[in-house]
Formats: sequence, C-alpha cells, structure tokens
Amino acid sequence: MKIFIGSENACGLNYQHDFIYSKLSESFEIITNVSDADVIVIAETCCCTQYNLRYTLNYIASILKDKKESVKTYLTGCITRTFEDNEFLSETEKWLKDNIDFIIPQNQPNLLLKLISEDVFGNVDINDFGMVATGASEGLAEIYISNGCLNNCSFCKVTFQKYPLKSVELSEIKEAIDSLNEQKYLQIFLKGTNVCQYGLDIYHEYMLPEVISYLEKKENIKRVILVGFSFKDAIKNDFQSVIAHSDKVVELCGSLESGSDRLLELIRKGFTSEEIINFVHNIRKINYKSLYLNIISGFPTETLADVKRTLEVLKQLDPYMVDVCRYTNSEFIDSSHYEQLSSAEIQDHTRIYSRTLQKRNVKVNIVGHGYKYN
Repeated sequence: MKIFIGSENACGLNYQHDFIYSKLSESFEIITNVSDADVIVIAETCCCTQYNLRYTLNYIASILKDKKESVKTYLTGCITRTFEDNEFLSETEKWLKDNIDFIIPQNQPNLLLKLISEDVFGNVDINDFGMVATGASEGLAEIYISNGCLNNCSFCKVTFQKYPLKSVELSEIKEAIDSLNEQKYLQIFLKGTNVCQYGLDIYHEYMLPEVISYLEKKENIKRVILVGFSFKDAIKNDFQSVIAHSDKVVELCGSLESGSDRLLELIRKGFTSEEIINFVHNIRKINYKSLYLNIISGFPTETLADVKRTLEVLKQLDPYMVDVCRYTNSEFIDSSHYEQLSSAEIQDHTRIYSRTLQKRNVKVNIVGHGYKYN
C-alpha cells in the first residue's frame, strides 16, 4: 500500500503528523507523489486564523485535485474540531464532509490508524495522544500531556472553534516518564496547548505540580522544559513554589502577549504585568528558570506607549528568546471588534520590538502575517 501523508501549516504543539508518519512508515510505503497514492492522510491542518484556515483548505483542495478516483482520504488535526455558528465556517465543515472520506478527531490518531488497517493496528494499544515523541535529537524526548484550553483569549480560535481540554491519564504519563528515564533520556519537553491546565477535565484539579514532583525523583532525566505554559493558571493556582523548588524544570515556554495592562485586559489574558513579574521573580529565587516568550505586535489599539511598556516588562522578565507574533485579524475572533491597526503600523511596531530586543542580545523570531484578512 502506498500512502501519501500531507505535511503543511501546523504549529509546534501539533503531534499528529509525526506520530502517524512514524507508525505508518513501519508497515507501508510513504510516497511524495499524490497521484500514485492508494491512501491519502492529511494530518497537519491549522486554522488558528482566517488566513491559516483558507490556506489549509486550499492545500487540501490541491491534494484532492491530483488524487486517483478510488483513493480513500483521511483528515485529522485542528480543522476537525467543531466550529461555532458562522456561514463561512458552516460551509467549511460541509465541504470537508462532502470531500473527505474519513474525518478523525484531532485527539484520536489511533482511530485513524485502525481505519487505515485494522489488520496492522487493530490490536495495538495506542493512547489518544501518541504521547511520546523521540528521535528528533539524541537524549531528547517530548511528552504530550494534554490538548485544548479552557481559557478564552479574545484573539484565539477558541472564540470561533470548540477546543475542549483533553488530558492523558496520569498513570500513562508516569509510565512514559519511567520508560524515558530507564532509557536514559536527559531532557524532556512536557507539552500541551495549555500544559498548566493538565488534569482539570479528568481529575477536576490542576495536576501539573504532581507530574513535576514525579519527574524530580528520576535520576537520569536532568532537564524539563514546560511548553504551552499558561502564566494565568500558574499564577492563580500557586504553581510558583513547586516550580521554584524544582531542580529539573529549567525553562518555561509561554505567552506574555503584552506588558500593557490595558491590552492584557482586552486580550483577556487573566494576569497583570506586575503579577507576571512577581511570579517570574519568585520562581527564580532558588533555581534560575529560562523563559521563551510570545508577544503580539500590533494587537488592536496598541500604541507606541504600549510597545514601550511591553519592552520594559520584557527587560524585567529577561527571556532568552521572544517570538514576536504580528497580529493577523480574522472576522471570526472577538478581537476583530476592536479598532484595528494598519499593516504599516503593525510592521513599525514589529521593527521596534525586534531591534530593541536584539540590542539586548535576546533571540527574536518574527512570525505571523501582520494584516487584516476579511
């Protein structure tokens, strides 16, 4: 069986493509020419913005155009989640259902594998997340402990797409940690859309501190990086003690968005600049923790005074790297109702952020399109 696996347009918190690819490649021939495929799998399907959604739809259409008539098509990833009521989004869901044979929920790559070949994967015990990813670099591993987020930031796709929290059973995470420790993996990336909310859906309490405490006991695992870190949830639920006392947790990757309290309120971020500064100060008292932060450049109504304030807060937080995300508007998100900046203003703010941070020897990565898209 020849299988084409589409790979396009997804963020670092998506695990489906690599997991599905690794499993299918063990038993089948993976090809790059769509027209020769017996099976087509499209696993990376971003829809965080209106631009990304249309880009993904165009990519899917281009694949379907070149496929053989008898080929079965399988779709998973973010685009498979349920959209809120909107004419274009409703048409998107209808088009996908009319043109794709099997649409598999994002959190069930195991189901996709079984649908492709019950003979090969029917008896394989695969959890909902394909939780552990290894091999990208020697000694490093990734554990996906949760997907989805219960927060409601005004620029986020959760305002137009249902994105419920889905956590992995704690026992499975502990088994994965034990296995990686036995294999002498040195560094673990603990990942989630909102890693801090891990456990709320199945245990009705924040369980990340317990995972961190469990990792502390593992002799061979030396470094833990928390990816998808929510400062709001960490601040409001007093995570600072467990993180401050952790010898293993060395880095937090999360979103500041802005240092302006006015913008943080518009974003609905759930913390103030003073709260995040105090939190970071407290977790660094015992063991230094590195920060990899996101900010939004050109969020609606952002002024040069807001830019200045954000740079002041970043100076106090002292991250080693910052993703400067140029705001791209979509008509579906709540922040589309705020007064929008022009593309030129967004680019100006981006240049100020980038140049200032680079002068401070902070690594900068500029992402996003930075324009209004309707």
